[in-house]
Amino acid sequence: MQIQKVLNNNVISVIDEHGKEIVVMGRGIAFQRRPGDPVDESLIDKVFRLEDHSVHERMKMLLQEVP
Repeated sequence: MQIQKVLNNNVISVIDEHGKEIVVMGRGIAFQRRPGDPVDESLIDKVFRLEDHSVHERMKMLLQEVP
């Protein structure tokens, strides 16, 4: 998996091996990481996959509003 966007130190948007965008949570998973970096899969606590594109866009907007 490759980081697409860092939302905060604990939440990232990634591209999985199938080319799908997913949201991944884990303590410190994005600490000192940049888009394009590989994901340390040992730090993953939760994975969110959205099938409907409109729901996906809404989820991204909600996550961007979280401090």
